[in-house]
Amino acid sequence: MSEMRGAAVELSEAQLLALYEWMLTGRFLESALLEEDEAGRGGFRHPGSGQEASQVGFASALDPGDFYSGGHRDLLATLVRGVTLEEALLDLLGKAAGPSRGLRPFGAPAPGKGIIGVSAASVDGVAVAVGAALAFHCRAEARVALALCGEGATACGVWHEAVNAAAVHRLPVVFAVENNQYAYSLPNESVSPLAYTAHRADGYGIPGIVVDGNDVLEVYAAAREAVERARAGEGPSLVEAVTFRHHGHHVGDPAVYVDAEARRSWLARDPLPRYEEYLGSRGLLDETRRSYLQDRVRSRITQTLDWARRQADAGPPEAAGPVGPEGEARPGRLPRPQVTVAEALAGVLDEEMARDEAVVVLGPDVGRLGGPYEATRGLLERYGPRRVIDFPSAGPGLVGAALGAALAGLRPVAEVAGRHLHASLGLLAGHAGSGDHPLPLVLRVPCDRGGDSGPGAATGLGLKVLMPGTPGAAPDLLAAAVRDPGPVVLLEPLGFYGAASGQDGAPAVAPGRARLAREGADVTVVAWGTAVAAALEAADEAAASGIGVEVVDLQCLDPIDGEMVQESVARTGRLVVASDGCALGEVGAEVAARIAQDGFWHLDAPIRRVGPVWGTLGSSREEAAGPRPADILAVVLALANT
Repeated sequence: MSEMRGAAVELSEAQLLALYEWMLTGRFLESALLEEDEAGRGGFRHPGSGQEASQVGFASALDPGDFYSGGHRDLLATLVRGVTLEEALLDLLGKAAGPSRGLRPFGAPAPGKGIIGVSAASVDGVAVAVGAALAFHCRAEARVALALCGEGATACGVWHEAVNAAAVHRLPVVFAVENNQYAYSLPNESVSPLAYTAHRADGYGIPGIVVDGNDVLEVYAAAREAVERARAGEGPSLVEAVTFRHHGHHVGDPAVYVDAEARRSWLARDPLPRYEEYLGSRGLLDETRRSYLQDRVRSRITQTLDWARRQADAGPPEAAGPVGPEGEARPGRLPRPQVTVAEALAGVLDEEMARDEAVVVLGPDVGRLGGPYEATRGLLERYGPRRVIDFPSAGPGLVGAALGAALAGLRPVAEVAGRHLHASLGLLAGHAGSGDHPLPLVLRVPCDRGGDSGPGAATGLGLKVLMPGTPGAAPDLLAAAVRDPGPVVLLEPLGFYGAASGQDGAPAVAPGRARLAREGADVTVVAWGTAVAAALEAADEAAASGIGVEVVDLQCLDPIDGEMVQESVARTGRLVVASDGCALGEVGAEVAARIAQDGFWHLDAPIRRVGPVWGTLGSSREEAAGPRPADILAVVLALANT
């Protein structure tokens, strides 16, 4: 047998048999679920048969307090880590009583069990696991995160971001790879020029090892050694288990791309018969006990599956709730006549970090530099590098780390450059919104007026999105976002940072509600971000012509405060939507559609929209990205005379 098995001698006879029973569970459960799918009743999509040894070996190497992240093929590993068979089947069959309440068939997060969820892009979970390890590091806890993915995922940028960040900060995380020979249909040589994924470890300065993925004890021994190394503060490792999936990439994939001779060779190394042979050599498994264990596992799966089928189906998902713990304004807002918005934001973060030790700040340059726009200035000196973290990743790796840290009990505030927003939010949306656990994290996004870095990137994903319409509102919205159960995306207009935060005359904000910035009787203008100032200036000029313009500062872009907009249009009968950024498929389109649907009979004229139509803007065109006061005024005057 393999030399690596020497590290598995700590396992008792009962534990060795438990590994076998888990492997049986994985094989028999998938067989039953494939039958469910053929009957049109199942939500099972990605079989992992043939990979039982690697899944059980990796998952069993962790302690109860550790965290685990897997991919869409790793159902068995989640069972080993604590998801019950009942919970798994309820979700797979779309039942209301499932952990995700029917929102996803597989992969709902279970932070209480140390399980990170699976998104559509399963490699994202690697970055989230790094975030959990970051939380353990910040709190100096002897806990470890293990991130399991396929070899194809290691060709993705977010995997690199995650491994690099973990290596830089020496985080307690194990990167586990199931090399099942194919990234969907692509063989290994079409994914990487390296013979093995573990050879990538040298580039990150971390240990890498290749093991037989069809030998559960070899996988367990290597993973256990890496886990203990991480727990001892020695940083991450990369462990690759070489195995083979018996079925196609997904249900219905005939896997015609697999060479027939290679398939025969791999099937001859099936992990179940191999482990049965080993147990037999130890005197732990004869034909009688083998039949008994198989019958017991099959019976439990059949009974649980029958029970799960009879449970109530899930209904439609609930709408997102209001932003803020109680939807109230931040109490005690003080005037800040001599303080810029950037300084005020740093002050809010200082207050929140002093109030709650779980609040941490992370992102490129947030520490020593004090942030690209000085909104985190002075925090590193006061709170140290475990709470103000200069993070090497700027995009999905950073957002995944913030998400993982939130799952592990921190309240991270990550500064994400607007140009990285599009590439990052899919990861957050893929993990948010399932299960009953909170995700108290804030993404602070300094953004210009381009459609690629503002509301157009953040909305429509089921996340809470805030954007101040005045400099004075920015610190209040940040304070509300930090205390929110989250997640919250806070879009911060670049033009506000140097402005005085206490001189705009706006009242304290109510998170989740729009703000009536100006009253008027003739035309409603809905705006957000820097477009609010343009709308107010246009309203002043319209007043000289005897036209009363009511300006609604949206503030919360998702979910939209449709009630205030409806009430305003009911008073004026006319609506202009002034988009801060791209006007195609953005927040303004949603506002206009809602009024056209629900407030049509209040309208005395067609809805008009003001804003550019392009989505990606270069710096030379930035000034054209938002509506000018003259643009809004022209539409208001035309509409008022309609």
